[in-house]
Amino acid sequence: MHRTEDYSKLIGFIVFALALILLLSSPSMLLAKTVDMIGTELSYITDNEQTIRVKMDLGNSEHVRTFPASMNGWTSSDYDTTRLAENLDADTMLMRSYIQPNSIQPVFFLIMHSDNRSSFHPPIICYPALGYTIVEEGTAIVPVNNESWAEEKPLYKTWEDKAEELGFFNETITVKKLIVIKESDGEITERRIVLYFYVKNSFLSADDVTMIRVSAVAPTNGAYDETMNTCKDFMGKTIPYLFEKQQEEDSIAISLAKSGLGGWILIVVILAVPFLIMFYPELKRKIT
Repeated sequence: MHRTEDYSKLIGFIVFALALILLLSSPSMLLAKTVDMIGTELSYITDNEQTIRVKMDLGNSEHVRTFPASMNGWTSSDYDTTRLAENLDADTMLMRSYIQPNSIQPVFFLIMHSDNRSSFHPPIICYPALGYTIVEEGTAIVPVNNESWAEEKPLYKTWEDKAEELGFFNETITVKKLIVIKESDGEITERRIVLYFYVKNSFLSADDVTMIRVSAVAPTNGAYDETMNTCKDFMGKTIPYLFEKQQEEDSIAISLAKSGLGGWILIVVILAVPFLIMFYPELKRKIT
């Protein structure tokens, strides 16, 4: 009898914990799309990582191909990446060049996904392997044009939060920035700006990862601000197509309470069941 009581209390406690999780969760938390993190580093977590929800299955080639071929005046051309994807053991790869009207300077866009992290050749390794020299490495802030896409904002106060209160805040993401060059006989023959970030799955395999990259050719000499701004602007426009914000909503408990007497009764029943399980042996013994 004591053993039965012990098991009943343990099972009741587990059911009570599950009941609390259910009541304190929101419907979207139980039925939501995948929750992921975006960040600038592949192998470790940084302070600038943000939680997001993906709008499409980045591991599904058919889904990724639905990424808009034209948006906000930009039009694109696709590259055949079949052989490259096979060589890198990538599950999904989309590579396009986008160009604005009245412009001859394209921006190159890449989505690459793999369930095997070793498939990734990070740009800091890939570009030198292709003959480039990295002359600048850091991070860049990309505005997302007032689109509400982030799962949650930082808990701490920043100047950006203050700017939002004043009404001129653009949501942003932090991305990795590289400036790479190619040289011949001591002269720079090519200079590129590379912006990228990783999408890392929070709950599933640690090897499940996607890289989003935007790059463009910059003038070989002088400032590259115009090209950098073009890359930031384009990347900012892609974010709302890839990610979304979870709208604020009541927990299941609050929703039930707001529904009236029936909701309150259901809450009481949900919370009462675990206690009935816990004390069932004592109740049965008293009854018999």
